[in-house]
Amino acid sequence: MKKDYPEVGDLVVCTVKNIKDFGVIVTLDEYEGKEGFIHISEISSGWIKYIRDYVREGQRIVCKVIDANPSRNKFDLSIRRVNEHQKREKLKEWKEEQRALKIIENFLQQKGNLKTDDVVNILTDKFNSLNYAVELALLYPDQFLKEAKGWTLAKEFVEYVKSTLKPPEVKVSGIVTLQTDAENGIELIKKALLSGKEEGIEISYVGAPKYRIVSVSTDVKEAEERMREAAEKIINMMKKLGGIADGPVKE
Repeated sequence: MKKDYPEVGDLVVCTVKNIKDFGVIVTLDEYEGKEGFIHISEISSGWIKYIRDYVREGQRIVCKVIDANPSRNKFDLSIRRVNEHQKREKLKEWKEEQRALKIIENFLQQKGNLKTDDVVNILTDKFNSLNYAVELALLYPDQFLKEAKGWTLAKEFVEYVKSTLKPPEVKVSGIVTLQTDAENGIELIKKALLSGKEEGIEISYVGAPKYRIVSVSTDVKEAEERMREAAEKIINMMKKLGGIADGPVKE
């Protein structure tokens, strides 16, 4: 179930709404209708003369919740207690969740009168993250269906995600070493390299006697396996042609 409000210690994505002499009022972008306050002392660890030197209206920032009183809709926040790494990771996470939410909304538009909040709560309860749910449906649909057991729209959602999104490609590369003393050595090496060439496999010259094999796939394990298989074909062919071959050395 999606939380209705943030808790002390949470990192939250905010938009600066109003700048006062003594602090900043922000909207909590992940919690509809909720606002927070950043006292001037929590903006920066140093002395502040002009708050606008640090923030501006409409700016999206990451804050840490240092006090929360949901019954009064009161949330005290801090900018200075968030380091750069936390800021980058939180914004990345938020953007991914927003992207996943948009996919869910587009899916539900095709289904009629279903409420987005109801589906968001179902997926959040089952997967903790909307982005994780979408990625699982795309890359590992069987696992998604297993974890989404009981959700009547699970199969339709998987089909929608698969038809809408393209799985991200991963590349795995390795180096093979090929040598021969034969007069037609160049032709023999070309023949050996061609024996490993197929769809999804790229082969390039690094610098004698090294050659790079790159395997492209949507699955890391599959990419690694195909790279090794291509390397074995090339090495076996090179040896069959009387040359010396070794590898692959993964990059």
